[in-house]
Amino acid sequence: MARTRRLEPWQWAMLAVVGFMAVLVAVNPNFREAYNEIVPQGIWLTLRITLVAFIAANALGLVIGLGRVSKNPWISNICAFYVEFVRGVPVIVFIFFIALSIIPDTARALGIPTRSVGMEARATISLSLFYAAFIAEVVRAGIQSVGSGQVEAGLSIGLHPRQVTRFVVLPQAIRNVYPAFANDLIALFKDTSLVSVLAVNEMTQEARLYSGSSFRFFESFVILMVAYVAITAVLSFFLSWVERRIAIPDR
Repeated sequence: MARTRRLEPWQWAMLAVVGFMAVLVAVNPNFREAYNEIVPQGIWLTLRITLVAFIAANALGLVIGLGRVSKNPWISNICAFYVEFVRGVPVIVFIFFIALSIIPDTARALGIPTRSVGMEARATISLSLFYAAFIAEVVRAGIQSVGSGQVEAGLSIGLHPRQVTRFVVLPQAIRNVYPAFANDLIALFKDTSLVSVLAVNEMTQEARLYSGSSFRFFESFVILMVAYVAITAVLSFFLSWVERRIAIPDR
């Protein structure tokens, strides 16, 4: 019979903070109004940007990560340059560069009206390209963590090198570096707050608009912080559960 996993003290503390804010929203009209104006308006856009950007970043990061360990020096150096360049640029500067320069210029070059590419799409693309560099490093570290004996065993039973990578190396690599993937997802979720500079109406932008019109800055940003904490806590619980599910049981 499986043992019931107990919550850690810090997890109880997080639940207490969220619970206290839920009570405050229920009994205090100022906090209730701030909650109604900020969270329901912006949460779904925040989550949508997070999900789409993370999926795209993983797809691109997987390609770049494989390129980083490629035996072709041209491919490995191009991928290494991309990773190091992106890691050296602040995320908000990168968002401005991609969303306000690269995407409009590319659209004009292709004969596409720039207004047809909305700010939500630009923000999502910017975060995808930025986090792809970090995912690529996670993938590279995961691949290098798999022993050469695993590769040799796959080749010895007649698998093609690509099949070895797909069926032997990558599954083990992902399991080995899963916590890093989880951390990148949480970091990406929090960095969606930066796309408010593009006037994308996610939670942070909604808080800015509401606080600016009502002058209830304290209530607005307390609600915003606790909303991020609550969603991050849910993500952490879920990602920890997935980590336990994919872990190799002790023998």
